[in-house]
Amino acid sequence: MQLRRTALLPLDEMLAVVREFLNPAASRSGLDRCLRRHGVSRLADLLPKEDAPQTPAKGFKDYNPGLVHVDVKYLPQMPDEDQRTYLFVAIDRATR
Repeated sequence: MQLRRTALLPLDEMLAVVREFLNPAASRSGLDRCLRRHGVSRLADLLPKEDAPQTPAKGFKDYNPGLVHVDVKYLPQMPDEDQRTYLFVAIDRATR
């Protein structure tokens, strides 16, 4: 399967090479099974990877101590309750 790794040919072109030089009776499905067995069936996996430029991860914005973020969550109303209940979540942005 070194031929697949060095030539990087698609299946149909690889079949033409195999029929011409190795085995004129080779079938397309047999060649495909052979490539799968040896782990070289996907041509995209064999192509060299291009490194995309990595953007640095953004950190959290710095806040002065004392700033608090408040979230209000509406809780589902239960059958035995006559009014809606709320959940307040406060997060100190400086220390979290």
